Amino acid sequence: MAEDPIQTRCNCGAYPPHDALFCHKCGRPLRELVEPEPPAEIEAPPPLPEPVLIVPPSPRIGFQNGQAVRIALLAGALSILIFAIGGQVAPPAFAPVWMVASGMLAAVLYKVRTGQRLTAIGGARLGWLSGIFGFVILSLFLAMFVTMLIKDPSSLTKIKEQSAELGRPAPDFDKMLDELRHPVNVLLFMPLSFLLFTILSAFGGALGARLLDRD
Repeated sequence: MAEDPIQTRCNCGAYPPHDALFCHKCGRPLRELVEPEPPAEIEAPPPLPEPVLIVPPSPRIGFQNGQAVRIALLAGALSILIFAIGGQVAPPAFAPVWMVASGMLAAVLYKVRTGQRLTAIGGARLGWLSGIFGFVILSLFLAMFVTMLIKDPSSLTKIKEQSAELGRPAPDFDKMLDELRHPVNVLLFMPLSFLLFTILSAFGGALGARLLDRD
């Protein structure tokens, strides 16, 4: 059987329990109290860096960009429509002007529809696309027109009579119609027409992008 520990007597004559810190009678401390060390100061964590806003790059202008393709197609179709209407009053020498305007129109429509910044190279690509679509649309109309002339030669006379009534310069227009009757002449004209459409429209797209970038 374990022996009880010897109790310590206080100066006041009382016998407090052996594990007491103070005398239950006089309140005198019975052992030295060790003050706990203050907790070490916790250093505040360094401030987090401010988040960097990463702006995604603008999509590349090309056939993989569906928005650019739709806008270029619309600009090409509008340019052919404007040419068909304006060609009634303007001489053929103004054709390069509306080709350049087609590229500029594509750049404006892209800026309005997407709100994205368009570089000069991107504008040139967009104008080049609109030139391709304009060339394709005009080629389809030209193919149907040549087919009509081949199947019905008398329609050529009717077209000349109608053009004369509209006041169009007959010699130049009649010469162009006579050349369209031969498919070989049309095939020889197509490569030059393709270059004019694409190069001038690309120039217009780059010019339109530079003008819009000043805003």
